[in-house]
Amino acid sequence: MRSVKMSQMLSIFIVALTLLAFTVGTCFADGPAMKIAPKEKKKVTIGVIDPNAGIEAAAQFNKKHKTEAGKRGWDIRFADLKDNIPQGPAAMENMISAGYDGIILHWMPLKTIDKQIKMSFDKGIPVISLISLGTRIPGVLAEVGFMEAAHGAMLAEYLANKLQAGDKIVTMTIPMLEKHEKQFAGFKGVAEAYNLQLVQNLQFQFTGDPMQWAYDQVTNILLGDSKKEIKGIYISTESLGTQAARAAHDRGRDDIIVVMSDDTAHVYAEMPKLPGLQAVAAMSIYEKPMNDLIFSLFDKVFKGESVVSQRWYPFLGSLLTRDKLPPPGYSYDACGGYKSRKPDFAVK
Repeated sequence: MRSVKMSQMLSIFIVALTLLAFTVGTCFADGPAMKIAPKEKKKVTIGVIDPNAGIEAAAQFNKKHKTEAGKRGWDIRFADLKDNIPQGPAAMENMISAGYDGIILHWMPLKTIDKQIKMSFDKGIPVISLISLGTRIPGVLAEVGFMEAAHGAMLAEYLANKLQAGDKIVTMTIPMLEKHEKQFAGFKGVAEAYNLQLVQNLQFQFTGDPMQWAYDQVTNILLGDSKKEIKGIYISTESLGTQAARAAHDRGRDDIIVVMSDDTAHVYAEMPKLPGLQAVAAMSIYEKPMNDLIFSLFDKVFKGESVVSQRWYPFLGSLLTRDKLPPPGYSYDACGGYKSRKPDFAVK
């Protein structure tokens, strides 16, 4: 167990360093302005590209996209890559050639479609990246996302204060997506500062069912851990995380502390059943303001206003722990206030 003072000092240092890095990046990342003729009475069509529309976070955002588009009388159409990332360029080119007015990219590896993004900008089609670290890609109008490195650092901070120096941990990431890469970098930096021993980094490569893959990987590792040396598991996303925690539980290893990113209705349902799942970087409370921001940017562009491109609009999640679970139907809010708002999702 680490001292509270040391924990606080390192936490403040890491977060301050992260804020400085991102602030500096934001100040100098702005690209050329986009200014197009007003759409006026034209029927606007927005396209959305998902690596996998079947995951819960995608479904929640897509529902909110439909709501905001509907309020404006816009059409909205979705392209689900079903984890076939190489189809991204073709999906985007189809939207461009079909005359879509705007495009939203969900946590995509943007370097695989950088030519299509630039093509969209040149044609006056605003592209907004959602949780994709898009500010470095020319042609992206805006990146609406999270401070991923800070989330990783936060989870490592929690795990380190539950474990001892030298304890062995396993990590699970999706390196093809830059958001996971940056979050893992933040986690790794803090974990190593506390002298935790990262013995294996499992990497999902978009082959097969991600949830089954996560379950099988953790099961196999624990089958070989007869001395119970593995003390913690970090996972960069809920689409892998709950199944990883489930595998540990099914192997009778509730002694392993599992931490992960992303809170969803599924997480809130499973967390009470999985004693090892102890901390989550909770972000879903920001889905609505993030979506509102995306559509407000589209509004400005379609009115003919000049909007600077490659601008970063960051959000920072909170650490959800087992003792702070919100009431049923609510996403975690560090400020509370559950009685003053409607439930965020239906409880099955």
